[in-house]
Amino acid sequence: MSKAALKKEFAGMTREQIIQIVLDAYAARKEVREYFDFFIDPDVDKLMEKTIARIDKELMRGKHGRSTSRITLVRRAIKDFASFDPGAEYVMRVMLETLRHILEREKYIYFKESFEKGTHKLVSDIIAYADAHAMVQNTMSSLHDMARDMQLGTASFRNRLLGRFMGIS
Repeated sequence: MSKAALKKEFAGMTREQIIQIVLDAYAARKEVREYFDFFIDPDVDKLMEKTIARIDKELMRGKHGRSTSRITLVRRAIKDFASFDPGAEYVMRVMLETLRHILEREKYIYFKESFEKGTHKLVSDIIAYADAHAMVQNTMSSLHDMARDMQLGTASFRNRLLGRFMGIS
């Protein structure tokens, strides 16, 4: 159903019917409940902590020194966070923090090629998001700092991940 169709359907309902639909959705769906809880009491820091915890939980998946993390779930967590519309600076903070956590984790565990490719896509998304929201200078500075931070992952992983974006060889 499109937004226009939903709007048309709501136009034919009474105020009480619309309230009942919202309450039913609130009771039935966790996602709706989270959205309305944030809508009523927008605590962005709490939402950000919850998102980072969700991402960390996924990044901790592994067995015998190999990661079983799924980049699709990491990226979905970021997308879900952004869907609350907390503001571009918060979305960027979550994206950069996610990248930092991936780099920190890589020092101790081997990521599959598919995860690494997805992380390359995440870096591309970070740069595109920064460009779209006039945050390029700060974002590139943060990425450059990560690329130079010897505490974050192995040098080869950092160079493969950030080198092509930062001009590092």
